[in-house]
Amino acid sequence: MLDINRLRSNFNETVKRINTRGKKYPALQQYELLDKKWKKLTTEIQKLNTERNSLTNQIAKLIKDKKNDLANQAKLKVQTIKIDINELEKKLQNISAELDVVLHSIPNVPHDSVPIGKDEKNNLEIRKWGKPINFNFNFLSHWEIAQKKDYIDFERAVKLSGSRFTIYRNNGAKLIRALQSFTLDVNTKAGFLEMLPPVILNAQTLIGTGQLPKFEEDLFKLSNGQYLSPTAEVQLTSFYANEILLDKQLPIWLTANTSCFRSEAGSAGKDTKGVIRQHQFYKTEMVMITKPNDSYNSLEKMVANAEDILQKLNLPYRVILLCTGDQGFAAAKTYDIEVWLPSYGAYKEISSCSNCEDFQSRNLMLRYKENMSNKIIFPHTLNGSGLAIDRLWAAVLENYQQPDGAIKVPKALAKYFDNKEFI
Repeated sequence: MLDINRLRSNFNETVKRINTRGKKYPALQQYELLDKKWKKLTTEIQKLNTERNSLTNQIAKLIKDKKNDLANQAKLKVQTIKIDINELEKKLQNISAELDVVLHSIPNVPHDSVPIGKDEKNNLEIRKWGKPINFNFNFLSHWEIAQKKDYIDFERAVKLSGSRFTIYRNNGAKLIRALQSFTLDVNTKAGFLEMLPPVILNAQTLIGTGQLPKFEEDLFKLSNGQYLSPTAEVQLTSFYANEILLDKQLPIWLTANTSCFRSEAGSAGKDTKGVIRQHQFYKTEMVMITKPNDSYNSLEKMVANAEDILQKLNLPYRVILLCTGDQGFAAAKTYDIEVWLPSYGAYKEISSCSNCEDFQSRNLMLRYKENMSNKIIFPHTLNGSGLAIDRLWAAVLENYQQPDGAIKVPKALAKYFDNKEFI
């Protein structure tokens, strides 16, 4: 949620920057109208309070001067003013509640360094690492490899759960486990604290990180009103919700590998083969909670850590800076990392690292006490995939396939496969 003072003090400029996202946000106009009503009511209440205080002081003087009739008239006037104030305060509470709902529908303001653009065509390629392999044989897609080697069972997954679910088997399941362990090992060595949170969440937690109400159609909702987690970003960012941290506790770096669940609403026909777009998937997440003046330096560190995983696996990738029209609702700035998948003949997203500034911490009432000023401040929150495990699994199968059908084990994963060279 945006800082309402930012909107009040610099509304036109803030709206101008938000509109560079290239979408319509009726909530901005709703906010402007509601805020005018809020200001008007606040002014009226202040005037009535001033009048009531003045009359209260007069009453004391009138009683002292034994002007009881005038004192009684003033008391009646005070009672009337109290009734008027109560009515106005009720209206103000309703307006404030409406403002709160509207504010949750306004996206974050893109950082000044984010390029203005409509969609992914306007994203900027920052750098590439590694070169895509030129196979001298007829290479297979990851789903062809997996089915041929009995690493996966799509049909029985459909029988158990439906479409866009996967059952990993044999060395396919072992490779998933190896990648989960490897990504966590890299992250913890870099300084992230490993967590293992629940994947069933209440609505308030999802509101706090911006998934609700905007993206409810993308979530799996349970019959009791709770939801399946779409990403461990939600749990890790919300861990300190409604708390005031100490200055010395920051920065906080957290990582977790969990099952994630998304309905993939609106994705009919997209990536229907393989494991690129599933209802249930695995992801190792990174979250940083930092002081505002260090958040953009931290964003670069987060991206570098995700890149380090791909470099250790010797997988070609590129880093993209998203334009205003392509970045997420809660993000102020986002880098995507895309890994090379031979079956697509293209780079596919495997990590998205974002700085949300204080957008999420305001929702979550996550704060810290600054040492020097003793002020209570909202920290900045950052999140990123480190990495998307199913997509990483697909990248390893495709990029490490051999002419005889074997899969070469990346050196970084050898210890998870009893130091075997091939599987």
